[in-house]
Formats: sequence, structure tokens, C-alpha cells
Amino acid sequence: MGLLTDPGMEGGWLSNVLLAHEKILSVLLYCVGAIWFLALAHNSMNHETYFSENALLPGLVHGEFMGEAKANRFLQELNKETEKYPSTMPHAWLQAKMTQLGLDTYTHNFTLHYPMAANKSFTGNNVYGILRAVRGSSSESIVLSAPYRAPRSPHLGNAPAIALMLALAHFFSEQLYWAKDIIFLVTEHEQLGMEAWLQSYHGSLPQSPPVLDFGKLIARAGPIQAAVNLEIPESFVSHVDIRYEGLNGQLPNLDLVNLLHRLCHRESVEHTVRNRADHRKPDTASGWLHQLHTLLSSIATQATGVPSGNHGLFHRYGISAVTVSGERVGRAGGRRATLLHLGRVLEGTCRSLNNLLERFHQSFFFYLLPATSRYISIGSVTSCPPPHCNLLPATTYCYISIGSVTSCPPPHCNLLPATTYCYISIGSVTSCPPPPVATSPQVL
Repeated sequence: MGLLTDPGMEGGWLSNVLLAHEKILSVLLYCVGAIWFLALAHNSMNHETYFSENALLPGLVHGEFMGEAKANRFLQELNKETEKYPSTMPHAWLQAKMTQLGLDTYTHNFTLHYPMAANKSFTGNNVYGILRAVRGSSSESIVLSAPYRAPRSPHLGNAPAIALMLALAHFFSEQLYWAKDIIFLVTEHEQLGMEAWLQSYHGSLPQSPPVLDFGKLIARAGPIQAAVNLEIPESFVSHVDIRYEGLNGQLPNLDLVNLLHRLCHRESVEHTVRNRADHRKPDTASGWLHQLHTLLSSIATQATGVPSGNHGLFHRYGISAVTVSGERVGRAGGRRATLLHLGRVLEGTCRSLNNLLERFHQSFFFYLLPATSRYISIGSVTSCPPPHCNLLPATTYCYISIGSVTSCPPPHCNLLPATTYCYISIGSVTSCPPPPVATSPQVL
């Protein structure tokens, strides 16, 4: 409130107007901010998605995966094994299959010491196989993961996802273009197993007192560049939902999300955001309401801080990750995607990630998605200072935000010319105008 308490501004017309209409201006600015935010769901206010990382090259990859029959055989064998182990994961079968496919296969044990009851603990085992890069030196890696869900699990089964992952491992092992290691990971106990594996992989320090004893990994690959988690309950799905919300609202790089949507479109797989397909006429009023619903649903999920899948635990380690979730609910008579279509989407994803020369960094990490092909950048949500305006006396800096008026006199106030900088924003203002650029004297 330095502007209103400055003795030099007493009796000024601006301070008198602000004090006289303070409540009205505050409510008005709140309403303007809310209307502006709701309008962002319309296509005229947001932007079409694009790739910032040109090395992905998703359009140049021609799908060669033809392992649907092999995936179905793996699924039949896995279903027989689950009948023998109704409440646990068939570790021996998974380890044997990965070894037969030529992967370096290992198991990972972890223990959860329940903090609310003494002498009560839960144990679990993860199984992972590493396909070593033929054209690289294990300096980078990609993760394909799937949670195992026993028949007694309250969640939907995920056996088709594991079967598809094994079929992809067989196909990938026959190719010679891999420059990165590929880790095929099957976790137990949902996010608990994934968190234990990630902590052990990155060498986290043990807790005191220990709640999660994450154990030790026998072998590792290179630093993880990206990860894709699979949740496919059936061999035929009506559409694929790309889930990207992470722990505490963290998000993956937008290029990875765009990559999955673009490849699904190429393989004619219906894809959604928050289980909501794109509206056929997005420029109409009904299209705006549809995209607004999708936008608010995503915001509500991020506000809870709970990840929408196992992928959300990768974000805290600086790894972009998403979950590909096959959904059974769909329109009657619509086209269904098979394991062949999903396998080609994942093949294209891994081959595009194989082209990366560095970590994801060029695209956005803060964004909102009203549709599969539209995005709202952080620059559209936060305020942007307008050009200089000559409305106030010299060397006065007026920052108008919702419900507050503050002054920010920087050290170089007396050096600036008689020009006023008026910054109007919706929200908090945290920066000051930059100091003037000193010019060197001319030598005659």
C-alpha cells in the first residue's frame, strides 16, 4: 500500500478514486478473472498442440508390430497362472518368460512397515527385464511398466497389458535400431511397488524410522528419459485415455502427451482426455461447454494431489511419464481397438523416444488440456504486463491486482525519465520493472 501512504500522493486523483471504489473494483476484477478463465476453454482463446522437440519424428515411423497372436498366447498362459495364485503375482512365470525373450531379468523385493500398528508389515516383489541397447552404451533408458492385479484385487484386471508388454519385448529384441535400454517392469501392490522400485533405482536414502524398506536392485540401466505405464483391462477396448496428472499436480512434458495422442490418431485408435472425446463442433456453444467440462475435470484431479496412475510417481524424479489406459465403456457399434493397434501405438512411442538426444525440456511443463489437440499455456493463465502507459506522475509505479494496490519503488527510481509504468494483472505481482539500460558515451 505504499502508493496510498506516500505523502507525495495525498490528494491525488488516482488514490482518491481507488479508495472510493475499492470494494467495487475488487469484485469487478474477480469477475473479470473468472470470465477470462472460463473463456480459455474456447478454441479462439487457446492454441493447437505442436511438437517442440523435432527429434521425436512420429510421422516418419511406420508400424511393423504384428504380435497380436503372440500377445493373446501370453494372455492365455498368464490367465492360467493367475488361477494358481489368486492373491499374489506369479513371479516365477514372469521371470521365466522375460528370460526366454532374451532380457536381463531380475526381481526386486520391498517391505512396507505399517506405521499405524506395531509389528505389522506387507511384502511385495517386482519383476523387471532390461533389453540392452544394441547401438548404445546403456547411458539412457525408457521404461514400459504395468501393475499386476490379482483376481482378488478390487481394481480391474491388467493381464492384457502385461501380455502386450511381453509381446513388445519379443518384437523389440529382434530389432537392431535401439540406442537406449528398454526396461519392462511389472509391479506389485499398485503405486507402492512403483515407489519402492523408483527409490531403489535412484539410490534414495532410507527413512528413519523406516516405513518403506525399498530394498536393493541387482542391476540397473541408464538414466530414465521417459516412461509409459499400461492399464489395459481387456483385449478389446473402445478407446484409450491418456492420463498425465502426477503427484501433487505435477505434469509431464507436453511433447510426450502430444506424441501419444498423435500416434493414436494415426493408428485410428479413439483417444480421450479425462475419458472425454473431442467435440465434433468445438467452435459452437455446446463445444465450448464440453471443453470447459474437460478442463475443469483435469483441474480438479490436479487439485487433489493424487496421481491418476503409476506414472505420476516418475515426475518427482524429473522423468516425463504417462499412463495409457484402455477403457471398456464406449458408444454402441463404435470401432474397438485391439492389442495390435495398441502395440503399434507403443511401438511408435518407443521408437520416437529412441530418437531423443536429451531429456524433454523444450515444451511446456505447466499447461491445461481442454481437448486432445488443444492446450492452454501458463502464459494465458497468468498475467502479462501491458506496454508502458503515461497515466501517473513521474517515477510512480502502480501495480493493480485483485483487491490490492501496492507500489514498488526500485532503487533506480530517481534515474528513470518521467515515464510511468502501469501494470495491471489478475493475481499477485512479484516482479519490478527492469532497470534502465545504460548507454556508453559517444566518442567524438
